[in-house]
Amino acid sequence: MKKKKRKFVEKHVAFALAVLLIALVLVSRGIPDGVARLNLGKSNVGEKAIALTFEGETGKYTKKLIDSLAPTGAKVTFFVYGEDVENNPQTVLRAYDEGHMIGNFTYDSTPLIFMGKSKAKEDINKSATVIGNEIGTRPYFVRVPDGFVSSYQLKTLNCFFVSWSSSVYDKGNLTADDVYEKLIKNAKDGEIIRLNINSESTVEGVVRAVEQLQKEGYEFVRVDDLLTRNGDKLARGMLYRKCKFDTKPIAF
Repeated sequence: MKKKKRKFVEKHVAFALAVLLIALVLVSRGIPDGVARLNLGKSNVGEKAIALTFEGETGKYTKKLIDSLAPTGAKVTFFVYGEDVENNPQTVLRAYDEGHMIGNFTYDSTPLIFMGKSKAKEDINKSATVIGNEIGTRPYFVRVPDGFVSSYQLKTLNCFFVSWSSSVYDKGNLTADDVYEKLIKNAKDGEIIRLNINSESTVEGVVRAVEQLQKEGYEFVRVDDLLTRNGDKLARGMLYRKCKFDTKPIAF
């Protein structure tokens, strides 16, 4: 009898949780996107383009990557912590001055998903201010640590969020060949590829892949240029992850 009662309770609890989850999704979808749209105009990007995005702290390997990419003409995007910019401003300013895009990766490594709306907004704005003071312009685009952001946060934080369509994230166990092969495998028009830089092997693999893919007709562009390649006005409250040629940007 007790076993039947327990199953009955478990069944109804599961049902109640499912109903609550559906309700939260519907409510979050009912919150309108920000009215403002980002109109950067149509970028000059061809039919085979990829955006490489590097996230996290900057350091000596970031400097080496910038040095190594310079001869290729490739442009990439760095999503940086505000705290790291305070501690290491020269690298970020150099990347910006050489034509790479600087994005907001929040102030420190605290995942946004664990913050309430006010705290998350404060964190993003704090980082944007630090970055803006260093490079002269506040970043438009935000990526959150680990990519975790709730539907409610998407709709209420009034930001242009960028995720990724494929990832080559090195936790310290990838060789240069590993990085190279993963990038070659993931190379498709419109991809936003997530990477980090924590070793010389990462830099070597990235540069080799860029050079090879350029021979195959690919160009490497900033996230803002990729997302506006078709002349779209971007919406706040969206989590953009790719943009193919002649197609609207894809978002979650």
